[in-house]
Amino acid sequence: MNDGRIFFSESGGCSEEVAESVLQSAFGLSMRAIWQHMTVEISDCHVDYPYKVKLFFSLMSWLMLGGHLKLASESCFLDGSVQDQLHILRKAWPDTPGEDDLDGFGIWFLTDAPAGVVWIGQDGSEFWT
Repeated sequence: MNDGRIFFSESGGCSEEVAESVLQSAFGLSMRAIWQHMTVEISDCHVDYPYKVKLFFSLMSWLMLGGHLKLASESCFLDGSVQDQLHILRKAWPDTPGEDDLDGFGIWFLTDAPAGVVWIGQDGSEFWT
């Protein structure tokens, strides 16, 4: 289980620097943007879709445990632990990348995702997406 300090396994060929880069480039943007920015950052890693999804949830955990973002739905933050909240998202996640267009326009993120992201600034301000 990822404790939020290490984003990628050493065998993945990528480092926690990827997580920091996504944090910088996607801050304030939607969950779709997080997925897309991560995809760009790992493009040299040559990972398959299931592993890419695993990395995404690892990244989301890292961001949440680091206090950078929270998940929310209908103007309310989700309850439960970070893992409980991510489980809600994971249960709804498409089985294949073509399903609900994850890598194109990202329709799934707009229509079917059970939650969105709220970024938390260093001063505690909230940026709802």
